[in-house]
Amino acid sequence: MITARSDSTVWKVADLLTRRPVVNAVLLAHELSVESTNAHRYLNPLRKAGVLIETTNGPRNRVWRSPEVLAALDAFAERAGRRG
Repeated sequence: MITARSDSTVWKVADLLTRRPVVNAVLLAHELSVESTNAHRYLNPLRKAGVLIETTNGPRNRVWRSPEVLAALDAFAERAGRRG
């Protein structure tokens, strides 16, 4: 699904999504030691592949989510008997 070089930071972002299924540029900068201004370079291939969906609309404070990871976490919580 993802088109990127094997040594691309895109793969690190994909791995990060298993721990942090909702991300923004600041989180990527902190977690992966990349410039937040370059975050879109790593997020766009994942968005194009359908791995990420932008949750916000507008050019500032953008947030992306991974619906597949979130669905898997919700399913696990359901099976584990989420407590209310």
